[in-house]
Amino acid sequence: IRLGVLAVVPHMKSADRIEVATATIRQHLHEVVEAFASLGNMLDSPRHKGQSQVLLVASSIPGEGKTVTSCNLAAALAKKNRRVLLVDFDLRRPRLAGIFPMPAQRQGLLDALANHVTDFAALPYLAPDCPNLEVIASRPNLQASPIEAVGAPAAAQLLAWARSQYDHVVLDAPPLGIVSDTLALAPLADFTIVAVRPEVSRKRLTLHTLQRLRDSGIHTLGLVVNDLDVSRFMYGSYSPYYHYSQHYKAYAPAAPAAPPAGTPP
Repeated sequence: IRLGVLAVVPHMKSADRIEVATATIRQHLHEVVEAFASLGNMLDSPRHKGQSQVLLVASSIPGEGKTVTSCNLAAALAKKNRRVLLVDFDLRRPRLAGIFPMPAQRQGLLDALANHVTDFAALPYLAPDCPNLEVIASRPNLQASPIEAVGAPAAAQLLAWARSQYDHVVLDAPPLGIVSDTLALAPLADFTIVAVRPEVSRKRLTLHTLQRLRDSGIHTLGLVVNDLDVSRFMYGSYSPYYHYSQHYKAYAPAAPAAPPAGTPP
């Protein structure tokens, strides 16, 4: 299967999941932030612009960085002054409520879909420190069936409503190598991004995931490679980004020199 790589995200030293997932919000000049900004620009390119309103982010197995990709991509798009909605459709193992704290009285997505809620405007809440980004999170519910919720008409109605309200909608989907919920969601999206990660992803399983998507009629696909150790590409003890940032500083406008004392204005 021939597939384009949309972005390569370098390794971030922090082991804190929340810090990595919110790097685009918290950090400024950092390789990870630049990678997701480039991904946002790629989706704005003429080739992908017409396919970038509803974006589904999936993976084959847990740990490949799909939630990190979803959060940072949504934040990168929000920084472009777009209205962005980030939705946690990984209903078995929801993560977004732990990254962007969910108000106590807010109804989770699984509960809303299981109860056939149609007042979708009551579900989103603002992400901290990112004014253009709103989140619909979820809580585990052993009494509700995630696959039935994803396949219910309410899920399609939610996305139809979101299309009318937001410039971009980013869906954090469950791993396709474990459950099939993503196959029900992907036809509702414009573009599907599959996250892979060195030392975690398995080639055959990734190819199987891509083939299942293709067999289901999903052909708008791209890869994001997460957590790549770029140290082997360094020159001496400096990363390529260090040289970029130093070069960028050289082009910063210098402050005008103060005139000598006694010089007439």
